[in-house]
Amino acid sequence: MIQPQTQMLDIYRASMRTAADLAKASLESAEKLQNRQLQIVRTALEENAKSASDLAQVKSLDEMMALQTRLASSQMERMIDFWSGLWRTAGDSQMAMIGQLQGQVEQMRERFRETYNLTADLTSRTTESAARIAASQVQSVAERQAGERRPEPQQHRKSA
Repeated sequence: MIQPQTQMLDIYRASMRTAADLAKASLESAEKLQNRQLQIVRTALEENAKSASDLAQVKSLDEMMALQTRLASSQMERMIDFWSGLWRTAGDSQMAMIGQLQGQVEQMRERFRETYNLTADLTSRTTESAARIAASQVQSVAERQAGERRPEPQQHRKSA
């Protein structure tokens, strides 16, 4: 049978594990976000180098306007990718953390339920044991008192 103290220690360990898991998920989320940002910066650098090369080859105003339109479109697309990726990563991280937290809460709820049941069982057993001991002591005292009262009438009969 598991002691209540052991149960409380298990609950403490589970809550510390939950905190560590949430910290890990948060750090992994930050890592994903930074990797995504780094990827966007690398892409921007590559596109900048390509744009500079394309700009050096422009020979007319029409080509320059077409290049500028293409660059603006590319930058807008990159910005949209950045923000949608940022929100997607944040949402995925929150979903993962919520899932972990729900699992841990369910485990803790089950441990609390086990501890409650164990405590109720121990209380019931202790109460029953105390009642038996009390009944035994009452019976023992009653027998002792009954035994002490019996010899008195016999002694009176002998002396009479």
